[in-house]
Amino acid sequence: MFPELRCPGKKCSLLWVVAFISLLSSSAFAQFPSTIDSLKVYLKTHPKDTTYVLALNEYGFLLIQEGDFKLADSVIKVMAAMSEKADYGSGYYKTTNLRGVKEYSQQNSRKALEYFTECLRIIEKYKLSKAYYQNILNNISIIYSQMGDRKKATEYAMKLIEYQEKHKLYPLKTSPYDQIADNLAFAGKYKEAMAYYQKSLRIETEYKDLVNMAIAENRIGNVYELMKQPDEAIRHFDLGLSYAEKANYELLQTDLLTNLGRLYTDKKNWDKAEYYLKRSEKVARELDARSSLRVLLSNLGDFYIEQKKYDQAGKCYLESLGIAKELADPEHLFAANSALSGYYAGIKDYKKAYEYSLDAEAAKDSTYKIETEEITQKLLTEYETKEKEQEIALLNEKNAKANLQNKSILIGGVLLILLAGTFVVFLMNRSKLKRLEESQTLRNKIASDLHDEIGSTLSSILLISGMAKADNQGEKSNRMFSKIHSDSQHIVESVDEIIWSVSPVNDSLQGILLRLREYALPLAESKNMSFEFHSDKDIEQLMLPMEIRRNLYLISKEAINNLIKYSEATQAALSFSRTRKVMQVIISDNGKGFDWAANTSRNGLKNMKIRAEEIGGKLDVESSPGEGSRITLSFALT
Repeated sequence: MFPELRCPGKKCSLLWVVAFISLLSSSAFAQFPSTIDSLKVYLKTHPKDTTYVLALNEYGFLLIQEGDFKLADSVIKVMAAMSEKADYGSGYYKTTNLRGVKEYSQQNSRKALEYFTECLRIIEKYKLSKAYYQNILNNISIIYSQMGDRKKATEYAMKLIEYQEKHKLYPLKTSPYDQIADNLAFAGKYKEAMAYYQKSLRIETEYKDLVNMAIAENRIGNVYELMKQPDEAIRHFDLGLSYAEKANYELLQTDLLTNLGRLYTDKKNWDKAEYYLKRSEKVARELDARSSLRVLLSNLGDFYIEQKKYDQAGKCYLESLGIAKELADPEHLFAANSALSGYYAGIKDYKKAYEYSLDAEAAKDSTYKIETEEITQKLLTEYETKEKEQEIALLNEKNAKANLQNKSILIGGVLLILLAGTFVVFLMNRSKLKRLEESQTLRNKIASDLHDEIGSTLSSILLISGMAKADNQGEKSNRMFSKIHSDSQHIVESVDEIIWSVSPVNDSLQGILLRLREYALPLAESKNMSFEFHSDKDIEQLMLPMEIRRNLYLISKEAINNLIKYSEATQAALSFSRTRKVMQVIISDNGKGFDWAANTSRNGLKNMKIRAEEIGGKLDVESSPGEGSRITLSFALT
């Protein structure tokens, strides 16, 4: 999945899997009817030859797609017997591949991988076509991704991209582009990920493949969700669901229904959220799709928490954990235990919360994110370098032909100089990009280490002190534990702010606005205060350097904190605007005001002014008793 803006286990995990099921029997042999009923008629009237085996393969795919695994087993057995009798290499391959597809659709990933690996041996033994090799590389990459082995999944994805583009194998398999995009999104590089997902969608739309069009729309929706654009995400999820319904692919529908239910829960549209989540639960249980059901239950638990139906939420989370244990997937176990830890902390059962937090830590691989990002970036760099080298080679070839045709040494020399200049610019840009990527990687690593090593430890202290405070009745002990608890809470919040300020994911001004809104609104509500936020739309995507972003956030937070505590206001506002290259932030209220010269120390204005100076800005304060207050921060944008 992607960066922990949301627990990774909240999103559906089957979308990589179904991509390979769209593989059709090779059209080089024959064209077959496209529905189950028409295939039945075809099989009744066609002689039992090698073409009959290929038609059975098509029939088996459609049965698996509709969840009729028992009948699919019978079809596979007939295919195996006929292939063995004729020593038919393509039949052996398709039989073994179809077995892998069935196991995967029943979410038995390891068994599916065994069948797909056997397909490689069959391809080599019978010298089968490149299309078969293309297909099986695709399936193996998808399986490794489903099993959580991003390293292997990425290696096979890059091998497939290079292989199918080198040999011009059409139709192109889109899953390797999706695999790279998944890893980029996981590392917080959403724009880069979107480019790969949209490439997949263009390919699938060209082929009119409804199943893979649905998958592509779902992935694009996931990225929009991470980019905090829920309405755009819902639009793509709806499109994906319509494609999956037209294709009559129920397993895929569960993923899209769950995603829609989760977003409508976030939007507090309870009727729609329940409608989509319950539809997803019904289908997942009918298909006995354990992985999809686990994700659905986690989201359904969140829905019940928002509805304050705690007993139902607890049941969902516990069933989700039970399935995660069956699947023995570390990411699923981490997600399920984390959800239960948060649930029990919410109902003040600190002992159970602490136990589940320990189980979550045991399931987590702290190097997972960093290693994946490094592997993806390394392979992408190699791939892009090869692409550039091929472009340069092609340009050289064109130049040589032009020289021969025109017999002009001058023109050839000019082209060579242009080529050299282009190559030098390319090398300079690549070097600059590499330094930027190294900086981003370091920042991601710092944020990850703070979260994994320090944040989890402080959270444990917080839980333990809460348990001790609840169990101990002594007045002195209670005071001590209260002090430990409040100090731990303060440190946890401080570490969270450091993680937020360091992470490259939050570099946009929109990230600051969202965090300040989350901080201010609950405090304002507790004081019955109306708090409004305003910003120019054209500046929300503005990217700010880390130090400016951090000081801007801390100045604004301090101003909001003082306003809430001391102003006794009924109305307050915060606005962001830009005039040319100057950013202006205004925090105002209609409260009792203060003599700012006399209260500088108490209100923290001195620190705020120091922070403003650190970013080359200026802080102006306008206030007097009974007249409210207005603080204006101005600084230049570079």
